[in-house]
Amino acid sequence: MRHSRCFARRTMGLTAAVLLAFASLASAQPVTLKDQNGTRYQINTQVLPPLRDSNASGAITDATYNKAVTVTSYFIGLTPFGFFFTTYTVQRQVKVPLTNAFAGFNGLLITGANGVKLPSPLVFNPGQPATQDPNCIQNGQSRQLIFATENGPGFAAANLQVTRKVFVPNNSDFVRWLNIVTNTGSTPQQVGITLDGLLGAGTNVKIGATSSGDTTVTAGDTWFTSGQQQPQGVPLTQPTVGFVIQGDGATVPARSAGVKGTGQAIVTYTPTIPANGTVIIMTLTTVQGNFKQAKNEITNLAGLPSITLKCMSEIELTQVENFAPIAPPTTKNATVTLKFNKTGQDTIQWKGKITIAGGINLQGVPLTVDVGGARQSFTLNKSGKANNGGGNKFALNAQLKKGVTKQGTINFSFNLKGDFQALFAPFGLTNATQKNVPVSLPLSFTVGTAQHFYGTNQNFNYKATEGKTGTAKSS
Repeated sequence: MRHSRCFARRTMGLTAAVLLAFASLASAQPVTLKDQNGTRYQINTQVLPPLRDSNASGAITDATYNKAVTVTSYFIGLTPFGFFFTTYTVQRQVKVPLTNAFAGFNGLLITGANGVKLPSPLVFNPGQPATQDPNCIQNGQSRQLIFATENGPGFAAANLQVTRKVFVPNNSDFVRWLNIVTNTGSTPQQVGITLDGLLGAGTNVKIGATSSGDTTVTAGDTWFTSGQQQPQGVPLTQPTVGFVIQGDGATVPARSAGVKGTGQAIVTYTPTIPANGTVIIMTLTTVQGNFKQAKNEITNLAGLPSITLKCMSEIELTQVENFAPIAPPTTKNATVTLKFNKTGQDTIQWKGKITIAGGINLQGVPLTVDVGGARQSFTLNKSGKANNGGGNKFALNAQLKKGVTKQGTINFSFNLKGDFQALFAPFGLTNATQKNVPVSLPLSFTVGTAQHFYGTNQNFNYKATEGKTGTAKSS
């Protein structure tokens, strides 16, 4: 695959294996983080030169999938009457660790500055230990690594500062990178940001699917899946991978993207960064046991469910360029009530404000709300309201003129009802007696087929009586 004429190409493998028991961050050993499937991701932190690009900071060295996998075997046999041959299938679950997902993946390179290709890419590798994010805690453990800022001579000469954050939730099955690039100069500049890596299948790589429906990865795709090419009936020995390149309606879509026959995956973005401005390229990866699982999960992740925005500040949400703009709503008040002694009686009540564009006919507009994994889809009527029954409803109080919206900041509200206890426990809303405990829940909702995103991480004060109720109120 080729980069655009403005930017150079360079192999860079970053390896990702994530176990979430933060090992010694003072060493050059990868930090291991674990997702809800038990997949272990190994993330490089303090890497000292000399190094290959694939071993630079923030890259995944490898990942091991540990969940049981359904294996299908095929054989030919005769029918009971002996007249016809037929194909029989047998399915069984096998729990065998699947590895290598990667041979170094998602390394970060600066391949261009001021709209011009650099003679040699600048590799993000500050050579310092990553730190645990104290504001990204789930079940008592930090889930996000924060890397030191890279501002060495090459970066300084290009008027750039670069850092990364790597997040692995314990209640979902993905890795998220925030690739954060700041222009320290006094004028805007176009920057080449390249993510480069090697898939574990190497020359035996197979593209399972892409968002465009074919098996060729291009800059027009929002996601792809890849894995091991095996004959029919031969079980995989390596996991499958899904990767989110960008979202529909991205402010800055990928300039180039592709996977070579060697298993090298490269994506380049070329945002123009204002003077003293910052942009974020956000990418996500999931590791699964087969192609179907990888496709299902990566399709979901590309739509940015609320967990994908966890541990991001409101400023960071607005700086993401390879998705449609993410606008943080303003919360007026929100209450979550959990009924530990009842089934299906947990509730969410939320009121706030968002900014909406003018000229929108709300009749039939689809809208999906996601609070920490509690998800409900609605279809608005012409007044911007929807009621699914069962305590689930949404309202946009937009001002209308001749049947379409007027631009401005408007009130919204929604109510959700269901079983939310298992979903919210990883965020600290547990069935244990406690009082005034600070917790945070991610909120996202998408409006319309063009997917206008709204997202935030809302802080609450939580109190509960074991076996009875728990209540979280926005703070």
